[in-house]
Amino acid sequence: MDTDMTGERMEKIYHNICRGNERRANLISLKKELKDEDNRAIFRRITGNCMDEIMKCLVDEDAKVRKNAAAILGIMHCQEAMDVLMDAYQEEEQLFVKADYVKAMSELSCEDYMPDFRKRLEYLNSYDPPENEKKHIQAEIKELKALILKKDGIKKHTFRLGGRANDVILVTLPAFCPVLAGEISGKKKVLKNGVRTIVTDMEAILQIRTYSEILFVLDCDKKLPKDPVQIAEALKDSDLMEILEENHREEGPFYFRVGLAGPMPQEEKGIFSRKVSSAVEQAFSHSLINSVSHYEIEIRLIRNQDGSFYPCLKLFTLPDHRFDYRRFHIAASMKPNLAAGLIALAKPYMTEYAQVLDPFCGVGTLLIERRFQVSARNCYGIDTYGEAIEKARKNSRIAGMHMNYINRNYFDFIHDYAFDEIVTDLPSGHLTRLELDRLYGKFLEKSQQVLKAKGRIICFTREQGILKKQLRLNGGYRLLKEFCIQEKNGSWLFILEKK
Repeated sequence: MDTDMTGERMEKIYHNICRGNERRANLISLKKELKDEDNRAIFRRITGNCMDEIMKCLVDEDAKVRKNAAAILGIMHCQEAMDVLMDAYQEEEQLFVKADYVKAMSELSCEDYMPDFRKRLEYLNSYDPPENEKKHIQAEIKELKALILKKDGIKKHTFRLGGRANDVILVTLPAFCPVLAGEISGKKKVLKNGVRTIVTDMEAILQIRTYSEILFVLDCDKKLPKDPVQIAEALKDSDLMEILEENHREEGPFYFRVGLAGPMPQEEKGIFSRKVSSAVEQAFSHSLINSVSHYEIEIRLIRNQDGSFYPCLKLFTLPDHRFDYRRFHIAASMKPNLAAGLIALAKPYMTEYAQVLDPFCGVGTLLIERRFQVSARNCYGIDTYGEAIEKARKNSRIAGMHMNYINRNYFDFIHDYAFDEIVTDLPSGHLTRLELDRLYGKFLEKSQQVLKAKGRIICFTREQGILKKQLRLNGGYRLLKEFCIQEKNGSWLFILEKK
């Protein structure tokens, strides 16, 4: 019944278009109907898959009729309309319609016209439009770039690991900065959220596990004003293109996005990043091309306290295989770079060839990172969530590590021998404070049975107060060290030793 009603409604709309009755309004209504795939099939039956009446609308006196007719021909993938659309596009005098022609033709086979599209794009890129034309010209440029990218594909760039000395910031949490600095040879500067250094051996840097990302420092003003054009000009005068060209085997163009970091309303961020992207494309004569989905680089603008921006680059062409093992995860899984940082902090308190247990192992990330950092004799992971255990097994196999995973409650766990270490991310969040209080008490009590004399617990928690309370009540552990990991979310790393 609904299909019949839809068909009747669309047939009425179509007949009105054919008779010239309120064409603009009826084309708009038809375009809305055709967003549904089933409705497109109905429309093909109504028209006998002949779009001649819609094509006739491309010569209508009303520009908005032409605009909506072009959109419908694209939605319907009407290949017979290709030549007609191209003629209409080239003859069109109303700039606000031209982008719709391009978008429609991008849905069709248009290989014969690719030279025309490239020529038009080249012209528009060099054209300095008056203010009243800018919006429409930019819309047409956007659709032309999307069409060319869709038909030609994107040319990938390969990062060149040797040769250039790069000024970079290895970003990490403040708590991990001292550990990270110790893993970097040569001159370095410890910052609040990372370590800055000159890298000549990028392969060596790519083996370090305690940073979250690498940002390339640009040789330009580090306090750019909140003005898209001035930002673009400063980037043009910097060594940005030199960094890209010398670090990659292939030539440009490079596809980019703008990333904004720091306090700014989300809606404002979107508007500002689009303005910066447009200004950058103009300033770099389109050797940098903005793309929301095919980008290889990110121009990162980090907002300073005074409202200015610190510019740097993130290269997605840089190969990062440190955490390839973690293909399987669940919502509560710890991020691998966080796990790596925690284990690096705890390394002085670990022993070689230890028997290691994680009683709340999840998908095994913390246990795997423990074994990357210091060799272990046997590793056991326990979790009540069966899906997590299965994923932990898969992740460990990918990492090339033999681990023993058991789908069981820790408090029911029995083993033939005691363990040297417990390494774990203690539960939090989804439990009430009373439930957490009881669980932490049971955890410390159970671990007394599981650990050897002077065995150690390396545990991450967001419930510092509860853990300290239960340590006082239990009395069976020495607190060797505690690290504040993130003050903002109250996360801590504790190193405990069984008395």
